[in-house]
Amino acid sequence: MLRLVVESAKINPPLSPPPKPCVIVYFRDMKKRTRVEEGNDPIWNETLIWHLWNRPLENDSFLQVILQDEGFKKKDRFIGLVTVLLKQLVQRPNEVFFVKNLTLLNHAMKPTDCTVTLQVAQIYDQDTEMTGNEELLDSTANKVTQQKPMVPSLTMHRALASKPQHFQVRLKVFEARQLLGNNIKPVVKINIAGHQHLTRIKTGNNPFFNETFFQNFHEVPAKFFEENILIQVVDSAAWRSKAEIGRFQTDIGFIYHSPGHTLLRKWLGLCQRNKTVSGVRGYLKVTICALGMGDQALVDQKLPYEAGDTQVQIFKSKAVPISLAYLQFFIYCAEDLHHFKKHQSAATALEVELIGDKLRTHTQAQNDSPVWNQILTFQIQLPCLSSYIKFRVLDCSKRDCREEIGSASLCLNQISSTGEEIQGMYSGFLPCFGPSFLTLRGGKKAPFRTPEKGTCILDAVKDGLTYRGRIFVEIITQLKSHQDSVIMDLSREVAQIERQQYRQKYGLCVIFLSCTMMPKFKDLIQFEVSMGHYGNQMDPNYKPLVSTTQHSPVIYDGTIYHYVPWYNTKPVATVTSQWEDVSFRMNCLNLLHVTRDHLKANLDTLKSIRNPKDPALLQQWEKLLRELIEDCRRPLPCMTAQPKANNLDKNKWQLRNHLLRQLAQRASEAKPRKMVVTAEDWLRRLNAVIPEPQESLPDVMIWLTSKQQRVAYARVPAHTVLFSPAGPLSSGKFCGKIQNLFLQYPEGEGENTLPAHLRVCMWLGNVVHSKNLKLLQQGNMVVYAETYENQAKYKDQWGEQGLYHCPTFSDVMGRKAVPKSDFKAPVGWHWQGDWIVEPQRRLLLDTDINKSQVLEEVYENQGRKATGAWVPAALPNTDVNGQPVEALENVKCPQGWHFKNNWIVELNHAVDSEGWEYGVGIPPSGLPQIWNSVEKTYHSHRRRRWVRVRFRNPREQGQELSQEMETLSFLQMQDLSGEGKEGWEYGTFDSKFNLDPQPTSRFRRRCWHRRLVPKKEKGVASIFLLEGSLAVELESQPKKEQNKTWSLQHWKDSWKHTPENPRTPTMPFIYCIFNKPHYYQLFCYIYRARNLMYNQILTFQEPFIRVVFLNYSLCTQTLRSSAAPTWSQTLIFQHLLLFENPKDTRENPPLVVLELWQHDSRGNKILWGRSMWPPVVWLDLQGWALTPLRWHPLVRELGEEEGEILASCELILETEKLKDTPLPILSVPCKNGIYTLPKNIQPEVKMMAIEIMAWGLRNMKAHHPQLLVECGEESLRTEPISNFQENPNFPKSNFFLTVFMPLEETHALPLVVKVVDNQVYGQQIVVGQANIDFLQPYFCDPWALNYTPVKLPALSVKKPNTFLGTLYKKLWLESSKDEDDYEHDVDWWSKLFWATGDADSSVPYKYKSYHTLKVYDCELEAVLAFQGLQDFCQTFKLYQEKPKVDSPVVGEFKGLFRIYPFPEDPEAPKPPRQFSSWPETEDFPQPCMVRVYLIRAINLQPQDYNGLCDPYVILKLGQTKLGSRDSYYPNTLDPIFGTMYELTCTIPLEKDLEIQLYDFDLITADDEIGTTVIDLENRLLSGFGARCGLSKSYCKSGPFRWRDQLSPSHLLTRYARQKGLPPPVFDLENDSVFYNGKRFELQSFESTPPTFEGLGPKKERLALYILNTQGLVPEHVETRTLYSNSQPGIDQGKIQMWVDIFPKMLGPPGPRVNISPRRPKRYELRCIIWSTSHVDLVRQTLSKEKMSDIYVKGWLSGLEKDTQKTDVHYHSLTGKAIFNWRFIFTMDYLATERVCVQSQKDYIWSLDPTSMKFPARLIIQIWDNDFFSPDDFLGVLELNLSDMPLPAASSKQCSLKMMEMDSKWPSMQPKRISLFKKSNVTGWWPCQVHDGDKWRLSGKVKMTLEMLSEREALIRPAGRGQSEPNQFPTLHPPVRNDTWWYQSPVKNFCYVFWKRYRTKIICCAVVLVLGIILFNFVYSTPNYLAMAWIKPELRLNPPIKIVNLIGSVNTSSINSTVFSMEGSKLRPLKDNGSTFL
Repeated sequence: MLRLVVESAKINPPLSPPPKPCVIVYFRDMKKRTRVEEGNDPIWNETLIWHLWNRPLENDSFLQVILQDEGFKKKDRFIGLVTVLLKQLVQRPNEVFFVKNLTLLNHAMKPTDCTVTLQVAQIYDQDTEMTGNEELLDSTANKVTQQKPMVPSLTMHRALASKPQHFQVRLKVFEARQLLGNNIKPVVKINIAGHQHLTRIKTGNNPFFNETFFQNFHEVPAKFFEENILIQVVDSAAWRSKAEIGRFQTDIGFIYHSPGHTLLRKWLGLCQRNKTVSGVRGYLKVTICALGMGDQALVDQKLPYEAGDTQVQIFKSKAVPISLAYLQFFIYCAEDLHHFKKHQSAATALEVELIGDKLRTHTQAQNDSPVWNQILTFQIQLPCLSSYIKFRVLDCSKRDCREEIGSASLCLNQISSTGEEIQGMYSGFLPCFGPSFLTLRGGKKAPFRTPEKGTCILDAVKDGLTYRGRIFVEIITQLKSHQDSVIMDLSREVAQIERQQYRQKYGLCVIFLSCTMMPKFKDLIQFEVSMGHYGNQMDPNYKPLVSTTQHSPVIYDGTIYHYVPWYNTKPVATVTSQWEDVSFRMNCLNLLHVTRDHLKANLDTLKSIRNPKDPALLQQWEKLLRELIEDCRRPLPCMTAQPKANNLDKNKWQLRNHLLRQLAQRASEAKPRKMVVTAEDWLRRLNAVIPEPQESLPDVMIWLTSKQQRVAYARVPAHTVLFSPAGPLSSGKFCGKIQNLFLQYPEGEGENTLPAHLRVCMWLGNVVHSKNLKLLQQGNMVVYAETYENQAKYKDQWGEQGLYHCPTFSDVMGRKAVPKSDFKAPVGWHWQGDWIVEPQRRLLLDTDINKSQVLEEVYENQGRKATGAWVPAALPNTDVNGQPVEALENVKCPQGWHFKNNWIVELNHAVDSEGWEYGVGIPPSGLPQIWNSVEKTYHSHRRRRWVRVRFRNPREQGQELSQEMETLSFLQMQDLSGEGKEGWEYGTFDSKFNLDPQPTSRFRRRCWHRRLVPKKEKGVASIFLLEGSLAVELESQPKKEQNKTWSLQHWKDSWKHTPENPRTPTMPFIYCIFNKPHYYQLFCYIYRARNLMYNQILTFQEPFIRVVFLNYSLCTQTLRSSAAPTWSQTLIFQHLLLFENPKDTRENPPLVVLELWQHDSRGNKILWGRSMWPPVVWLDLQGWALTPLRWHPLVRELGEEEGEILASCELILETEKLKDTPLPILSVPCKNGIYTLPKNIQPEVKMMAIEIMAWGLRNMKAHHPQLLVECGEESLRTEPISNFQENPNFPKSNFFLTVFMPLEETHALPLVVKVVDNQVYGQQIVVGQANIDFLQPYFCDPWALNYTPVKLPALSVKKPNTFLGTLYKKLWLESSKDEDDYEHDVDWWSKLFWATGDADSSVPYKYKSYHTLKVYDCELEAVLAFQGLQDFCQTFKLYQEKPKVDSPVVGEFKGLFRIYPFPEDPEAPKPPRQFSSWPETEDFPQPCMVRVYLIRAINLQPQDYNGLCDPYVILKLGQTKLGSRDSYYPNTLDPIFGTMYELTCTIPLEKDLEIQLYDFDLITADDEIGTTVIDLENRLLSGFGARCGLSKSYCKSGPFRWRDQLSPSHLLTRYARQKGLPPPVFDLENDSVFYNGKRFELQSFESTPPTFEGLGPKKERLALYILNTQGLVPEHVETRTLYSNSQPGIDQGKIQMWVDIFPKMLGPPGPRVNISPRRPKRYELRCIIWSTSHVDLVRQTLSKEKMSDIYVKGWLSGLEKDTQKTDVHYHSLTGKAIFNWRFIFTMDYLATERVCVQSQKDYIWSLDPTSMKFPARLIIQIWDNDFFSPDDFLGVLELNLSDMPLPAASSKQCSLKMMEMDSKWPSMQPKRISLFKKSNVTGWWPCQVHDGDKWRLSGKVKMTLEMLSEREALIRPAGRGQSEPNQFPTLHPPVRNDTWWYQSPVKNFCYVFWKRYRTKIICCAVVLVLGIILFNFVYSTPNYLAMAWIKPELRLNPPIKIVNLIGSVNTSSINSTVFSMEGSKLRPLKDNGSTFL
């Protein structure tokens, strides 16, 4: 589990009011949070736990920590976030990772002042540590080496080659969520490298697809990685232009270089293309993997649909894992854009490509320096799932713009950072770049090379080799878009451009020291140095420079290579150029390279020390740490104060500083444990931050040219040779130093050979710093002007006549006129002396100078006369090309040579019996072009070939170097007077020139030199002033730097000036003359070589080593075929000639190249691999010590390291003191004329004992085979197997052999195992052979106390008597039969889902932990804990005696070895034997019953056109074959078998169980999907109990019965006997057992005794508990990979299964396990639509009132055909509608997977139905009914029936918040239910509609949902709608006010009147009421006021009778109380009569 302790946080600046912070942490999409504290300095000290289950931490695992304020009123206030990488826990799993005051980032991903303090640790159930010396190294290679023999299925990670190979891309689409759109029908369109795939069409905004797509490739890795994957989600019901909902793009290279080559269950954010303001428009859950040969696909154990999967909701929170950003490309301008195919500038446009999306600027007019000033905006996701950005400059002169001028690439991981390099202490930065220049390249590309770990893919896949110009760009990442268009013009000038355009003058000087290991060149070669366009001889736009060397021939070196004879005269090339100042950037880069190079060199030395006990190991580790700390503490130049530094410079400077500080701290704390792994990780992290994308200086290109064609190249990064005045560490590592360059052919050219090994010394820098330039400590610079005077022989006179097209004065090739009169000295130089004749003796050397024999030839030519007779021709003696040569009798033997035979006619060709061949002369030469061997009458010419072999005279002792000294003296000869000649050279341009004239010579030339010397110093090295031309006519040529424009007229003028060869202006030549030679001796100590690739050839056929050092080479002796050839030989090179200063040689010596050659079946020599490294140089023998042997990698032609060689080399200077020393300098022992290894360096040997356990031979065709084991010169032979067909085991299995072998395990000799078959007539034939190269796993200490010898497990028991055996068998079988008929609540599938975590929580089970099993995501043999099930004996593949790469396996040898020291003293005690004799061998062959349980297959390779397959299973075991093609599973890639097969076999005769999966085809032959093979014998013999997995519980009955043959107590007793322990003693009274010296009690295992039914007795349970702690194979399910011969090495899918083996000698087998797949249950969903409310009104009536005719439609997702809808509620004016309508849906639901299952045919003609699974999701839609137009969509509601929100009780409480799964307030989290648990629910749910890129509430619906089982539905039937049976409940027709206006016009008028004017009516009523009240108040106020002022009082005692004069008023009805007064004593009087006043 992963434990995180959140300690505290600090919020700065403090927030007011005080916040209530909490920490939210995400790990693997699982969210956990702390409690809420209060204050700006909260302290939690809270522990959070994540269970890792079966997924251990990986290198890219991380924690995402978010700090937010929960007390903020509106919403949670985001404070900061940070990503904590857990790679440190992976490397140090037992340590606690303390993260103190970790800086948080804000929304803009910039650091804040807020911090958080954490502790992270990984907690194990059982902590296991590695002990011993192996822990010191602990490298990956060593682990594989140790585990390889034990686990043959584990393969090393294979490096990719450049040849085409098989790849596969898999893409599984699970589901989509939150797709924007209304009533959409989404379909996913997948484009994988141009191959289109489509999913099925679904409905709704959250569709479930669960479809898998495969695409196979056979491509070169470089092209495969560049391909893109485009995923589009499209609405199939919409118009095509508006159909796309969103898309996602990535490239295959990004997928392949992801962990596991897979993006597993990732949610992808979908965005729209080229819409900068559109956000994420939905999410798609996919798994993408890209697999190569040998790669394993990750096993996904989870169910395809997870109801509780809330990862998509995380995207809504503040910790947005997928956020949108906008990558803005500011495209400013370009320079030097040249298209060499055209003579004028092109109309250019710049195209930017990002993950398949392309944007292009507008086209600029024809100009080589266009200015675009545009912004291109790409919408990307963060993190960006892409590898690179591609820039292309296109030629748009034509309309299509398809012609590419040049391209450039940027790696995204180089211009951005995720903080992974700093491991949690730094959060990285967003992509940014520039403003800076990017170099464009085009033309031929470099060959693909496997990139180093940690580097970008594009470091191996470059854009081209030819410089095509530069572009000036800037990249900015915006989190918010501020523009509406993806292409905009810049409205402002950028000030940085002016500053960047400032140029400085740079000078480049290259001294060529040697060129060796070249193939044969017939023509002269030269080298060209260029930097950008400067120095490029093919570009006439730039002024000429001294960028080429003089032409030179190629000389044979005496073995197989050639070299250039420069000797003491080294050519020099100089190039001056103009670039901007980037020294601040290069200084930082070079300092980092110094750190990286020191670390890598020390790491390589550390790796070469393979012996953990070597004392040099710890010394080298301490040196590595010391130098790393010193380098990391060296400060980098500060970028923050640098005015020219941009954002990327500052960000990378901060990143690099963080990393260096952390590495220094780690190195100071490092301990000598896991040294190689630790250092490799440091190196990987350094490599990740070193690349500098803004290195705007182009690389230096060195081209090898021949015939004016570029043949091979070397590419030198400019920063490596750049000089810095800041010091040597800031300068390039090769600045002014000698470096070794290996030339390469461009892609698609040349053979798999090395073009050349070049040694050069280079200097690049500002010419201001070149004043005191001196590259080497020795040598003088000489500058010459050179021209050749040519003459021809015309009428026996030499002169200018007869030269034809050749000028009188020309260059060396005779193509260009260079008269002496046209030369003048350049500025800063002057002539020294006059022109002199100085032959170029390098060109006059004999190319056969180092050959021991030469074949000479002369062709005799004849012509036919008119009479038909043959007579000698005009040129009777010629060479093969028709050029005249001397006659046979006149050919003289050169000095130092002799002839053994005379001239003979060559008859081994197509000639007649006399050697003649015939032809017809063709003008103008008159020579035939085609020759025939048969004479015809029309033939006019014939010739025959005379040959003679010339041999070199044998040299006397002490004259070994005479030939080389003669050559050197010939080259240094200057005086011509002694020769009596004028320096003329005779010959032709097509052949070699000679100083001696020949009688047939017709052409001669001589070389004129005139020396140039510099004038007074001007502060600049004089060689950098040699720019421009020496020719007068080129003086007026415009300079590129002064005038950037180049008009058409200038082009024409330049072509007129140099009509002979306008591309090659004449320049002087510079040489560096070395006067003092130095002699050395080279000692090469070669011990042995070995192969590292197990899947290829195992034996080297007659190998030998060729050592090449410059132009010298020697070979070792040729050995016989061996898997690990051991030469133990010393090769000594004497008198090696080097001219440079010894101190320069010591710093950078020439490389020693060791080549391993072998012979093929025809005897031809084949180069297998090459290793190269610098020798150790000793300038004197003081302090000299032998260089120890080290392992060096052997590299194949394509760059793959497939072998290694143990050797060392040292180069010793022959000083004056050593001249008198006899050769060689060092005393090396010699045996039979061969120098052997010195005793001090030879591996120490000791007598070792090899014990061999030979078990048997398998799968071989032999009669009486026997085993022959060879080790060195010792061998051992076993007895033959007499009856091989009946028992292939050896009669005697244990053998003993003593040999002398090296003490160090890494130097041990290989073991060779051969199988010899004894056939009739005494013939013995080797029929198989195995080579065991690595013996480390077999070394052991026989005296160790804890060592357990290997024992054979007993496979038989004493047979019980007949009665008990019969009774036991009867009872067991009867109980098994009874149990099969019993149904339980749980079954075997419950155990599987408990193990995978996919169990249905609705079925609670108390005792899950008692019945768990183990699910392995690999083969059982691949589980490391079980040692490949080869703990008893290993399986060795046997091959032919001389195997080839594709040789088949001819058999298997089963056995084991043990190697340990053996005392040489016979009286010393002998160690105990490791293999004892076993009486149990008589149990073999063993009859067994095998039960194969096939559960399911995963991700099978599609075989049919519909992307599916129809798999069925075939089992083969010996001659038994089970399975039938009729029982196939139609249309599926993930079939669930749930089948058990039972077979009987005899082991080992029938041991290989082959499981084949085929695809059923009706007409054609069935296709094989894949096959896996299981070795049953290994499982039977293994001591891990693999024959039957060990259950967790012991039950006699029930679904989890004990299925083994033997009881746990019997198994424990057998296990103790096998381990050599006393048998266990059980104490039944106390429920305990005494085992292995300890007492175990049952109570300690069962704190609470289980009470479930069928539990076994306590004794057996206790024994089982102990067995489960012994590391035995548990009850399990293994996942086996299927492979096919059609795609070798490619995963074809996986199958989950297990195998039980029951030996019959152990008794009857156990009961079978019922694994029949679960069937879905039939359910009926009844959905009653009661009413709707607040529905949108979308139509207007005639009175302009809004209304809707509402109806409701519903269906289950996946069952769209059963769509049901209600009747229509017409004329709803309020959004309310009443339906009382019932929907009834029937579904087949699989509760374990929480999906519905349906089988239906895709098409009418489909043969079988396709079974589809989809989630139980109810979709309810509200519609508006229209008569003539399509109905209007009003809203949708999607309910996941297994995880749905509770409805609201009333319409008012219903809102969209009910649907949210991740509420911000936990207390407000809506409760969710499963309808399958709570079968009935009624209430209101909200409907929503997509409006303006947002979802809003569009209505509410009241429903009753009821889920019934099939049985309940039959008991309580109900009809659809309101049809019968209308019950449960009875639905009455609703009472609606939906009558039309003409039926009730008054009512509708009143409603409409009120509807439209209700506001006015209410206002008028209110005003009227207020007016009345006010009027009444005004009217009554005077009266009340008067009464209040006057206050009248009634003084009359009698009442006054008032007479109504107007009329009688009846007052009887008036209540008397109205007139009564309070407190009055007056009473009303009766009216007796009228009263008058």
